Amino acid sequence: MAESFDSKKYWDNRLSQHYDLIGVGDISLSMNYNLWSYKVTKHQLRKIFRKYVNQQQGCVLDIGSGTGFIIDIWQEFKKRINGIDISETAIKKLSRKYSSYSFFELDAGRQELPFADNSMQAVSALSVMYHLVEDEEFYKLLESVHRVLYSGAVFVFSDNFIHGDPYNITHQKCRTLEEYENVLKKIGFDIIERVANNVLFNDPVDAKGKIITLFWILITRLSKKWKWFDVIIWPILYPLELFIKSL
Repeated sequence: MAESFDSKKYWDNRLSQHYDLIGVGDISLSMNYNLWSYKVTKHQLRKIFRKYVNQQQGCVLDIGSGTGFIIDIWQEFKKRINGIDISETAIKKLSRKYSSYSFFELDAGRQELPFADNSMQAVSALSVMYHLVEDEEFYKLLESVHRVLYSGAVFVFSDNFIHGDPYNITHQKCRTLEEYENVLKKIGFDIIERVANNVLFNDPVDAKGKIITLFWILITRLSKKWKWFDVIIWPILYPLELFIKSL
C-alpha cells in the first residue's frame, strides 16, 4: 500500500529550507518569477477585497498564511487579522513579524477552525485548496469556513478549476469546476464571481489548445537556462497579464 501524503511534514521541510516566495510559490522557478507572479496576485486581491469586503471593523481569517503575503494585503484594510498554517516554521515567524495579530498552527483539513460560528467577515485561502489532496479534508475545511463566516461574508480562494479530468500530483489535487460548484452549493455557499488570477503566469494545466502550453514551456525553460532572460521576461509580461485579465 502506498504511503499517504504527509502534508505537515512536507510544508515544515519546505518552509524551513525556503521561507520566502519560492517556498510558498513555484519552487521549480526563480525568485524573480515568483516576485512578479505574486505582484499579479496582489493586484487582483486588492480589487476583490475592495469590492466585496466592507469597510467596517471586523475579523478576517487567512488560511495557509505562509510567509505573510496575504497578511500584508489584509493590513491595508485595517481588519483584526487571524492566520492559520500547518507549518510550525511559518507560525513562529508570522507571530514574530505580526505580533498584534493571532496565528494558529493547525491542520485545517483535519482540525476544526478555532473560531466561533458567524465570527468572520471574510476568509481567504490563496493557492491552498488544491493542497488538500484528500477529499474528506477538502470538504471538512469548506464546511469549517462556512461555519465561521457570518451572513453576507465572503470566502476568497484560488484554484485551477479544471474543466476536464482532475489534475493530480503528489502534493496537489486540482479539482474540476463542476465538482467545486456542486460541493460549494451543497455546503451552503452562494458563488458570487469567478475571475482569472493568472493567465500567462501559471502552468496552463487547463488549457484547451497547445499554443499557451508551448509558450509556458518555452519561457520557463529559457528563464531557467539564462538569467538575463529570467530578469527581463516577467516584468515584460506583467502589464500584458493585467491587460488580458481586464478582458
